[in-house]
Amino acid sequence: MRFFEVFEVSKFSPTTMMRFARAFSSGSRLSRTGYSTVEPVHHLVKIRKARLKPKYQPLVIPKTEVESVGYRPTEICQDRVEEHYENTLKSDLLLHYYKHEAKTIEGEKKRSWGTDSPYALYRTLKKPKGLVRPTQDIHPIGPSNVPKLVGISINSYNSEALEEGWLNISSRLQLAQITNVKPKQLYNKSNILQWRCRVGRPCGSKVELTGRDMTQFVSTLTELVLPRVRTFQGIKNTSGDGSGNISFGLSPEDVKYFPEIENFQELFPNLFGFHITFKTTARTDEQARVLLSAMGFPFYNP
Repeated sequence: MRFFEVFEVSKFSPTTMMRFARAFSSGSRLSRTGYSTVEPVHHLVKIRKARLKPKYQPLVIPKTEVESVGYRPTEICQDRVEEHYENTLKSDLLLHYYKHEAKTIEGEKKRSWGTDSPYALYRTLKKPKGLVRPTQDIHPIGPSNVPKLVGISINSYNSEALEEGWLNISSRLQLAQITNVKPKQLYNKSNILQWRCRVGRPCGSKVELTGRDMTQFVSTLTELVLPRVRTFQGIKNTSGDGSGNISFGLSPEDVKYFPEIENFQELFPNLFGFHITFKTTARTDEQARVLLSAMGFPFYNP
């Protein structure tokens, strides 16, 4: 007996009959595979470790154990630079900069044009008096905002790579060998005919160091590299940007004193200098210089 013979056809409209037919067809929506919007609950089911097969036993071992499948080796030796800051420098800097009942010093902000002229109503604000850009507020030093080194940025611009492309690869390998971090490729953003710069052409590399790689680079720089550079007098007192970031540069002759380069000189016949920028949480350059000098970087007044 057909489906249409069960019901009286006169009681249903043609549209209703078509809907019934589509519901029982092979290409209907009911027969298609869909997805569930309910989140899976398999992570809530307890695993009975005693009933696991022997081949699944390693999956239950914690990832912190060496026998685990997901174990990842990490640094286990002590970080001397980080411990020196937490145990000695942090308390000394707090004692040096703490002032009882100190108030926040507001920085120079953008100025208004006034309300005298109707043309200045929707005008952008004026620059601070005597400055190009506004400055940030200087908050009093407390236990929660002691100046700290949070990152190091290393930039290497290679002008010779504009003509010889393989020199750009050599400069990137040099930074990777020194910092243990893969450098980021930099490209020209403007056309300068005198310098033979073209937009989109690779011109250098950049590395951002944080954590253990940053402290290892600081230790190598202060203990092995800078003491051996005879022409290095120190970092200039005028090298700050006004917001607690200090920069200085190393020439190609200074780079050869890194142990990663000195022991493999035959692999790096062409050396390139780079600029180093210390990023700190200090609000002024004076606080940043005190922090870096306590970590072993000398400063001098040019």
